[in-house]
Amino acid sequence: MLGHSAPTKEIAMDKKKMSYDQVLKGGALGLIVYICDKYNVDAEMTALLMPLAAAGLAVLSTKVGDPMVASFLAKKPEGEKAKAKK
Repeated sequence: MLGHSAPTKEIAMDKKKMSYDQVLKGGALGLIVYICDKYNVDAEMTALLMPLAAAGLAVLSTKVGDPMVASFLAKKPEGEKAKAKK
């Protein structure tokens, strides 16, 4: 790819953490569907809520974890930690 390799070691996280992160996000979405069903929220409203909740989780995970991989469990780079503390 254009003669150079990406710094995969810096932004890649191991598969176990990636799996846990996806399970966490999927569980949160499943919980939202369960609550909507339990309280008789319209199916259309639940369907509308799912992409919004997924987008919200993605944005939140970039704030909590590494913004390059949008994961709650990935560690932020050192430069990002310094910016967040200021």
